[in-house]
Amino acid sequence: MNIFNLKKISFIFLFIFLLFFFIEIILRIFSVEYPIFQKHDSIRGFSLLPNSSGTWNREGKGEIKINDDGLRDINHKISKPDNVLRIAVLGDSFAEARSVNLEETFWYKLENNLRNCFNLHKGKKIEVINFGVSEYGTTQQYLTLKNNVWKYNPDIILLAFYSGNDISDNVKNLSQKKYRPYFLFKDDKTFDVDNSFLDSKPYKMLSSFLGQVFIKISQYSRISQLLREFYVQQYFKNQKKKKKINDKQNLEIISNLYNPVSSEWLNAWFTTEKILNLINNDIKKNDKDFILVSLTTPIQVNPKINEVEKYKKINNIKDIFYPEKRLNKFSKINSIKFVELAPKMSNLALKNNIYFHGFNNTKLGTGHWNKIGHDQASKLISEKVCSFY
Repeated sequence: MNIFNLKKISFIFLFIFLLFFFIEIILRIFSVEYPIFQKHDSIRGFSLLPNSSGTWNREGKGEIKINDDGLRDINHKISKPDNVLRIAVLGDSFAEARSVNLEETFWYKLENNLRNCFNLHKGKKIEVINFGVSEYGTTQQYLTLKNNVWKYNPDIILLAFYSGNDISDNVKNLSQKKYRPYFLFKDDKTFDVDNSFLDSKPYKMLSSFLGQVFIKISQYSRISQLLREFYVQQYFKNQKKKKKINDKQNLEIISNLYNPVSSEWLNAWFTTEKILNLINNDIKKNDKDFILVSLTTPIQVNPKINEVEKYKKINNIKDIFYPEKRLNKFSKINSIKFVELAPKMSNLALKNNIYFHGFNNTKLGTGHWNKIGHDQASKLISEKVCSFY
């Protein structure tokens, strides 16, 4: 290779490097960021990526930092001090809560809100540890309890249950995200585990060597984040085309959430209740307390009564609090401490004309809890939890 060709190749490489460097700078100047917070997990399908961080601004805005143990929380000592009462929180995106800062989440506020509940802590310091992961169903929460929670020796397990998708996430034919494990119950106690997600395209891509390298690079490169976001959006667009969910099918999904009549939804509820029983039995076996908290769906706490009634009519909903009533009955039968938020938060929303869901960069009355929603939920949870002791 002569000197001229060597210089030409060097110039091309320098040009490409400077181009990428320039694009990277532009993306950072304009705050274009699509941070990656999840990794593959051979047991749960996916979990949080330890020590990942970034700003989440697709819905609300939250400064996110995943700790050393893969939790959206500060670092906690594994060994529990004698003067500490520990509460472990299980949940999905409402618990991970990317849309708000850590100190604005309902579970973070629980520590302070429960300080006046002496019958609970009896002079001990209250410590709340968050195990919530976005898009988790009850199956993955059970597996988190078995494989990740017990080493912290919590005194109370609080499961934040979101009826909006936790029920459907527990069965494969209703779940939006397929690469996760599923429990297939034969009867009340015996079940098979469907781990076919291990052979799925998304899981194989994430767990491959190249996938691992790309995730590592994406923690620092905005260009890599942008490329990944483009791929993800194209993937979900193709999935939607394959599913071809029409208006009638969407109506059936919403209607069955509040009035399950189809065999798929009856099975989803059956499966969900069986998994909740597994969680309850495991907690009892470890001689700890289980508190089941039913969160709110946006329509349940919409402050515009005309919008609520219109939604109920369109989707053929007779009782918008059906999930809470069913979970309440289930909890009584199985001696589970139960907290329902929807009725009280609905009354507060109507009385004060406030939105507990939604943000200025999305739409009020949709999606996840905003700061007000987290704050109000934490107060109500604290009051009810304190009444149990």
